Amino acid sequence: MGVLAALSLGISGPPAGAVAGIRFADLPRKGQLRITTSAYQLVLSRKNGAILSLVDRAANKQLVAGQGGCMWGAHAEGGTEYIGGCSFSPKGSRRFSYRWDPRNARLTLKYTRSSITATAVVSASTNYFDVVVTVTNTLQKVLTSMLVPDDLAGNSADVTAGYCPTFLPGIRIPPSFFKTTKINIYNYPGRYIWADYLAFDEGTGHLALYSVNPDPSPIRPVEMGFVRTQPGSFCSDSHFCITHYFDTQISDGARWTSPLIRIRIGETVDRTLRDYRTDNGIDDWPSVADKLGAKAQQYERSPLIKADLRKNIPPFADWGAQLHRLPSPVLLHPVRYQPGRFDEFAPDFLPPDPSVGTMADLRTMIADAHEHGDLVMPYLNVSWWNFNSPTVHRLLADGGPAQFAALKKDGTPQTVTYPPFTGYVVSAYTKAAQDRVHDLMDQWQQQAPTDCYFIDQLGARPWLRDYNPASPDSLSYYDGWLKLMAPYASRCLMVEDGWDRLARVFAGFHGGLLDVQRESAEADKVFGPGNWEPYPMADYIFHDKVLMYQHDLADQTMTTDPYTLTFNVAYGFMLSYTWDGTTDSLESPWLDVVGSFQHALGPLYAGQPLQDFRSPAAGQTVTEFPNLTVTANWDNTKPTFVAQAKDDSVTAGIVTGSFDGSALSAGTHYLVVTRTSNDVTVHQPLGPDTPISVRVPAGWTAAQATWLGADGLTHTQSGSVQGGRFTFTCAGPQPGLPAPTYHLTRG
Repeated sequence: MGVLAALSLGISGPPAGAVAGIRFADLPRKGQLRITTSAYQLVLSRKNGAILSLVDRAANKQLVAGQGGCMWGAHAEGGTEYIGGCSFSPKGSRRFSYRWDPRNARLTLKYTRSSITATAVVSASTNYFDVVVTVTNTLQKVLTSMLVPDDLAGNSADVTAGYCPTFLPGIRIPPSFFKTTKINIYNYPGRYIWADYLAFDEGTGHLALYSVNPDPSPIRPVEMGFVRTQPGSFCSDSHFCITHYFDTQISDGARWTSPLIRIRIGETVDRTLRDYRTDNGIDDWPSVADKLGAKAQQYERSPLIKADLRKNIPPFADWGAQLHRLPSPVLLHPVRYQPGRFDEFAPDFLPPDPSVGTMADLRTMIADAHEHGDLVMPYLNVSWWNFNSPTVHRLLADGGPAQFAALKKDGTPQTVTYPPFTGYVVSAYTKAAQDRVHDLMDQWQQQAPTDCYFIDQLGARPWLRDYNPASPDSLSYYDGWLKLMAPYASRCLMVEDGWDRLARVFAGFHGGLLDVQRESAEADKVFGPGNWEPYPMADYIFHDKVLMYQHDLADQTMTTDPYTLTFNVAYGFMLSYTWDGTTDSLESPWLDVVGSFQHALGPLYAGQPLQDFRSPAAGQTVTEFPNLTVTANWDNTKPTFVAQAKDDSVTAGIVTGSFDGSALSAGTHYLVVTRTSNDVTVHQPLGPDTPISVRVPAGWTAAQATWLGADGLTHTQSGSVQGGRFTFTCAGPQPGLPAPTYHLTRG
């Protein structure tokens, strides 16, 4: 009897000790190995272990129709030869065999040849199965990537949605994408892939694929995405592919084991995103409240105010006289305060440029902001050093850039140009980099301590190989930066963009989909126009771990239009605004909009876990946080929304026609209503005057409205409560004057 026949278990039923609900069948005549649970049926080839089919049994949908390769594949440095499971068979020098362990519901696939051996272990559970691949390389070549699993093929005609962690908060991909030719493979971690996770739907059928690699395990960089190639190739015509391969550096004679790859079947995307969070230990990371402590609510209420000191705003010494113009509390974000042009001397930021003030002036500004109830977060850039910086000049006077730069394989430094400047990408493992970061952070802490520090580029830059000898290996670029920045976590670090592992140490992520699309149409370039829409993937994974800001220095993402405001509230982003003396931006009613909405809604969504996101009708979304429901109606020119606190403490939104059951005058109204058991406040920071009937606490039979009028005098209006509501005329802003705030008390 041959090896395969001897291993055959037939289909007569599970043997003694088998895991309940999981059945294995060896089908020699069909050439199949079959694993069946209540949720799925997985069919593998008896010849080489390739996935032939994966069916969501509840939906009766075939989610995987085959593989472009087999359970694993590899790429060798400088080679084009196919290396992978498909080159093996039960006979010959490249031998495939398998063994089923019924007690543990585990199928072990073994691949043996003289130059490489591999083992793929498939562990079955009711709603998912796991794959772990181990390879021993004796090819006398370095293996630079490992496909685990090799390309999975789905049915292009049947897919109804894909989900990709590209740009924050994530992307939902419609069916049209899967009928175009696109190769969307990007590397994790970075801006383009911020979590090792992909998913798609076929109607009521669902599949998610992700790595289980929790901290403190080293980051395992991976290239991944959805692929549809030119007609006539495997990932084309009736198929698309999920590509997922690890960047590796497996030298001759070395043994490599993949992270556990988990493939979940039959669970909706919100559930599998939560599974990713749980399986990767993100649940246990410090929350926003843990990181920010007693100041957490102050941060949640504070819109970010970008203060560009080269845009005709006062020098630091004169800020104290201007802060009353801001809707405190705010998070002040000074930028372009450093010597020279923007980033011209990074990483050298202190002392500030003489034109904006001295170190003493900087300390005065910080003290004035704190006295005003505001927070301060300066701009820093520590991972990219300008060729012109004093730090670079000093180090190069004593040696080469290998002292501090990430290196390519040929030993030359990694550099990036941001016109008009070029700089070095820095290796966090070098002593020079560690010393400079330590000195910079301590310089701030000792000479001008602020509340937070914004670190540019670090969360946006795609992962790269670093061959600097100081690095433990070429794959650890970002592990080094996590280790270097972790000691400063208590100082409230925020970062450009951001990815999952950064959420353990950093308190805020800045940037995302709206930013890259408005600046450079990046989402259109990646997915194609009309082939993407935002989806709050990040909110499910780490919204309670970091504050998410739309701001990424770009003026295009400041909250100065209804779409940006609606987007930010619906997807849980903090609001941002710019202090710009060239446009006198502090005189715009949008500053009041930003302050009013952030103050009222921030504590209800900032740092809160996302509970649900759904689309009950075309063009409408509903976002659920523990104490807030946001219903948004998306019109590209005139979006509207209502945000309702579940405890009825706040009702706010952009509305037309009516608000909270009250008819309004014509036009668009931006309204914020807050309630306690004793009073109600009503504010319309933007919009025309309107009659409004406001709900008041139960038991009130009469009410009085008090407000400060445009004449500078206090006004009152009293009246009876009808049907639980008090009616009055709510004014909006007047030229040069902010809108009044109405305080309603029991009459």
